[in-house]
Amino acid sequence: MAVDPTTGLEIRRVLPATPEEVFRAWTDPELMARWMSPVGTAEAEVDLRAGGSFRVVMRGAGRELEHTGEYRTVEPPALLVFTWSSPFTGDGPSVVTVRLAEHDGGTELTLTHEHLPPGAAASHAGGWGRMIAKLQDVVG
Repeated sequence: MAVDPTTGLEIRRVLPATPEEVFRAWTDPELMARWMSPVGTAEAEVDLRAGGSFRVVMRGAGRELEHTGEYRTVEPPALLVFTWSSPFTGDGPSVVTVRLAEHDGGTELTLTHEHLPPGAAASHAGGWGRMIAKLQDVVG
């Protein structure tokens, strides 16, 4: 299924770590705090289970942004699906899907972020791209 580029995005990267290590970086609050902000730092709280919630507060560039969501699917180490709400995701929650698969000794990460307001996909793609670069440093 293709992502609608007006309301969603897809990013693919190969990371130098096992799927288990990458999954842990997506779900362990201490590790999330090290990479889950495009600039600056983050604080994370996680209730890792289907129906569980999370909260990420990104701090940097003179501002603080709160992101919240609910885990819809938690299948270690291959799949995470969660809602993602912030001041920039519109009235309803957007949905992030993270797929992890072994790839040449590393992990292919495929992230989709859908149900964004029209015009918001490009800025979210930039933010996720910067965060995934930081994630690569954390797991590498």
